[in-house]
Amino acid sequence: MGINKGMDINNIISNVESSDEYKDFIKNNPHHYLAHLFSLMDSEHKNDWQLGYYSKETDKITVFDYLEDGTLSIMPPQEAFKEKNYIEPLDIGKVKVSKDQAIAIVDKIIKENYKAESLSKMIILLQNLPEHGQIWNITIVTTTFSVINIKIDSKNGTVIKHSKESLIGWKKE
Repeated sequence: MGINKGMDINNIISNVESSDEYKDFIKNNPHHYLAHLFSLMDSEHKNDWQLGYYSKETDKITVFDYLEDGTLSIMPPQEAFKEKNYIEPLDIGKVKVSKDQAIAIVDKIIKENYKAESLSKMIILLQNLPEHGQIWNITIVTTTFSVINIKIDSKNGTVIKHSKESLIGWKKE
């Protein structure tokens, strides 16, 4: 897919959390914690990230948009999508598998299981899910409107599961 090797997540978090925008935000919202990192990768967007900070108190998530060029913006708080009562915090110290290592694992799974597919976009999410713990949750949209989802343990690189579904069969609720 020709994904650009980018900045590591620790640098991205450090850049966001050392910014004036973040310092002002956390001073006024001390109960927020890092809940996810999100990146949509395609030919135009290779290293733009969104960092989500969640509050149990408000049950809202505030997203910082961090672009490859270093531009930072903060989005208004929004409802949190979650399966349980609240979103678990990310423990970045326990992330031993880098984004690039996760993408290499994804490439191997694609070659072994889905080699007929032509890839269009990759959605990368580092999150802490109740049923899986901290994972790289990577979704690939193909040119034939299929979605391949691969969940990788962020501590040891174990592939928890992978699957493919067709978007064409999805119905709007």
